[in-house]
Amino acid sequence: MQYGMTMNAIETLMKSALFRDLGEESLARLSEGSRRLEIARGEHLFFEDDEGRDLFVLAEGGVRLYKLSADGQETTVKLINPFEAFAEVALFDGGRYPVSAVAVKYSVVYAFSGSTFQALLEERAFRREFISTLIGKLRYLSQRIHYLTACDVEQRFFHFLYEQCGPVEKCKIEMPKKDIAAAIGTIPETLSRLILRLRNRGDIEWKGSTITLRKGFWEEQGMLPGD
Repeated sequence: MQYGMTMNAIETLMKSALFRDLGEESLARLSEGSRRLEIARGEHLFFEDDEGRDLFVLAEGGVRLYKLSADGQETTVKLINPFEAFAEVALFDGGRYPVSAVAVKYSVVYAFSGSTFQALLEERAFRREFISTLIGKLRYLSQRIHYLTACDVEQRFFHFLYEQCGPVEKCKIEMPKKDIAAAIGTIPETLSRLILRLRNRGDIEWKGSTITLRKGFWEEQGMLPGD
């Protein structure tokens, strides 16, 4: 993990849904002492049960949050996209990170002081915005449970592509297949069999990091390019 300058911390905060409505003074206060972290693909930012002293905002790349079961099975909780904040729950829930965070590609992350963040929560406007964001995350987790239980692996795979790229014919996924498998709640062997079946059916071509879907696929799903 490499450390860099903090000159873009405020711009990153301003693009985050959690912080973009803060005033200039609050943004400046939160960015004081922030750290710019460069993380290589496969490198962990933190592990489950580590002491949670900071919250993070992803500036570039992608981070996967996951939990590890007693038998060593990883369950992906969420894929973090640029300008999403994460790990703030640890500042309230016993001071430990409830998940592990690993980069799925080269990533730039800003770490912000948990103590500064908690001081900002004393301000009513910030507290209201933060609670609204937490409610949104609870809604996401509820949808995630439904997604894992109600959709089969093929549906989850196409839903993953849609989340990553939208309804386009070519989708570039710079993630190892084992991480894609974890993101859709399956194992690499099952994903490999799925890919072979989809290729034989003519739905996709997969070369390098580029997945090409057959023409008209998203239209058949009711999702038109540009929607």
